[in-house]
Amino acid sequence: MATGHYPVMVEEAVEALAPADAGLVVDATFGGGGHARRILGELGSEGRLVGIDRDPEAAERARVLTGEDPRFVFRGGAYDEILTEMAGEGERVDAILFDLGLSSYQIDEAGRGFSYVREGPLDMRMDPERGVSAAEFLNGAEVPEISDVLVRYGDVPRGEARRVAREVARRRPLGTTLELSEAVRAAVGWKERGGNPAKKVFQAVRVYVNDELEGLGRALEAAERLLLPGGRLVAITFHSGEDRMVKRFISERAGHCVCPPELPVCVCGARPILRKGVVRKPSEREIGENPRSASARLRSALRTREPLGDGLPSEEPS
Repeated sequence: MATGHYPVMVEEAVEALAPADAGLVVDATFGGGGHARRILGELGSEGRLVGIDRDPEAAERARVLTGEDPRFVFRGGAYDEILTEMAGEGERVDAILFDLGLSSYQIDEAGRGFSYVREGPLDMRMDPERGVSAAEFLNGAEVPEISDVLVRYGDVPRGEARRVAREVARRRPLGTTLELSEAVRAAVGWKERGGNPAKKVFQAVRVYVNDELEGLGRALEAAERLLLPGGRLVAITFHSGEDRMVKRFISERAGHCVCPPELPVCVCGARPILRKGVVRKPSEREIGENPRSASARLRSALRTREPLGDGLPSEEPS
């Protein structure tokens, strides 16, 4: 089992981003900085890398890299907000990376409240200073609302979700991660296949508390505006909701293009805004070294020269 920070599919991500000749690259989820450092290793001397993260602890790690490499700049905040600001400021970029989900730092630090096997406060917020905590949500929401969150954001079967929601309500107030894990176990037991049932419940609550899927949708739309023609969008996802959203976003903008991914431009006449890249999975070696990477999927797309429409700019600002 990997310990500490282990950037997932880092070589595959850098290959898809192709930063060697890029002017401006964005790492929208700085986290532990593993992808950022590898991107800087390939980025030209005139290139720039912007790192984004709303986690205050990630900001502390970014300060070290800022001092080491003048090509790196960090912007603290939610990535959908920062990317939208950048688009509004007239920035245009050559590549954007989303490495979604949690960093190893967040998972392994019990005090952040993300772990379902280590006791800590029931928080789960990426930015502890913003929004409601997991405890506040679970202790205040009605049973149907909790159930709906578990189904929508964790793919928890509806019957199980209702049982968990009722058990949570019965045990309230909940204050720690293990209290929530115990409520899940009491409601649905332990499955021989599929592992700890608390995993999906914690995922669902975390995604809801942090507005992750809705934020991802807004961030992808901002990324579409930011990317220059030939720019690259790369997203590493870890659960089905994220992956469906990224897949649908790219597919809707790829139109009916049937050109092979290796062609630099569309020649079939479909006029897509994005051209799909290949879907990658972590290697068996990486999964062996870091089992947390097993569910990862990397999707990429190339921005074409087609205009976005609705007055949204796709070329460099005049």
